[in-house]
Amino acid sequence: MIGRLGGTGLLIFAISSLAPLPGGAQTDAITLPGIEELAQNGRSDEARAALLGWWEESRVLASREERQYALWLRGRLTVDPSQAVRDFQRLVVEYPAGPFTAQALYRLAQEAYERGGTADFERHMASLSRDYPGSSVLAEAEAWISRAQGAAPPLITRSVISELPVEDQDDAATPSDTAPYSVQLGAFSNEGRAAALFDLARAADLNVRLVRMPQSNLIHVRAGRFETLIEATEFSRRVTGLGFTAAVVRDAQAEELVLSSFRVPSND
Repeated sequence: MIGRLGGTGLLIFAISSLAPLPGGAQTDAITLPGIEELAQNGRSDEARAALLGWWEESRVLASREERQYALWLRGRLTVDPSQAVRDFQRLVVEYPAGPFTAQALYRLAQEAYERGGTADFERHMASLSRDYPGSSVLAEAEAWISRAQGAAPPLITRSVISELPVEDQDDAATPSDTAPYSVQLGAFSNEGRAAALFDLARAADLNVRLVRMPQSNLIHVRAGRFETLIEATEFSRRVTGLGFTAAVVRDAQAEELVLSSFRVPSND
């Protein structure tokens, strides 16, 4: 049984100091920096109500920066742990270069540690270490790990940046040139977003690939090739269990490979 941090609770929902974005989101009555200030002053219920009002009135016309800020606030203010995880995951996948992404990864790692989710914890820490080296957030996360593991049995069972050996990976996730079925994790017009999801899936030890499809301008993120729908469906459930969105597709034979994480074992 993995120990929890005594008396700390879920750090994921702690309201920390954060400088508002320049020219933050504005409506006639509600601003995102104003909601931030309410939260920092301990008026969490008012902050949640104000954020709900902003979400309903201003989200559609909001800028990309404002939507990131709103997701970050909602993830921190919500009383629903699953909603917080979804919001932080959206920040990581949809806004990989955003101002809140490193903090979102940190919160996801904390949440995984608290519930004993070793694989998720290692995946988030690996992404934080790889994509934000030298950042203050990474330093904060590493200091937190040291404190946490001094108060509870270690959660880390292997290096957070190690990769599962090829011979230990599930054969079902190994690409085949002829199988018609595959599992799609997402499709994007933005190459950066596709690459971010590719990295997340690869960090979760999935043999993932980026592909293009005929008559489509999108980059598709896919894993696995399967001969039967049953096999593909079973695999998609496992992918969903890792925290990804997954859908079975039947056009894998038409893929044009862009990038693959699949490695061919050496003969040594």
